[in-house]
Amino acid sequence: MQLSRNTKISLAAFVAFDLLLIYWLATLITARSEVAVVNQLNELGAIKYPEPFALTSFELTDQDNNAFTNEDFLGQWSLVFFGFTSCPDVCPITMSELAQTYRALQAQPDQALPQVVFVSVDPERDSIDGVREYVQRFDSEFIGLIGSEAETANIAAQFFVAFSKVDEDMVDMGHEMPAMPDMQAGDYMMNHNIHVSLVNPQGELTAVVRPPIRREVLAKLYPLLTGQ
Repeated sequence: MQLSRNTKISLAAFVAFDLLLIYWLATLITARSEVAVVNQLNELGAIKYPEPFALTSFELTDQDNNAFTNEDFLGQWSLVFFGFTSCPDVCPITMSELAQTYRALQAQPDQALPQVVFVSVDPERDSIDGVREYVQRFDSEFIGLIGSEAETANIAAQFFVAFSKVDEDMVDMGHEMPAMPDMQAGDYMMNHNIHVSLVNPQGELTAVVRPPIRREVLAKLYPLLTGQ
């Protein structure tokens, strides 16, 4: 049977409408799925940035006295935490939780392991040897970084981390104790943000996990944030 010109036009219009409807439904489902993921991430204490932030050039020194630059973030996911080796509370707790999370991910054969990076915010007191001893206390695969005050400020700003010296007379922002009972005159603590940041394999800051950091939560968040 030969179709008339008007019939062909009508059929083409129906097909075009159906394709448009399918596209709209697919977009709606995707949007709802993305909203569900965002809500789930928020409930677990994570924020995924709408657009990742490209990290600009920096150079620090790792625990083996090698240069570490923004290019060392390329090719794998990275979890990044800023702290200092003489921190009495939040830093060792967070590092321990990161170590337990890392071991939990190691037990999952299909899971790509993250590069875990500790950045010292106390270049005045911390040393390469001290940072090496500190990170190896938690896991031999962890990377510890140290740099000049200027370079530390540069990379910290890119990760939205503020840090400063505080003495026993100043109010604490991040730590559970504003000062140690045995602090000597002239001694100080470091005030700093205590979130954990996620860097994607393209070397871009893509998400942040709010404190407190807990291994069971981070183990759930990591595959959600990385799409694994």
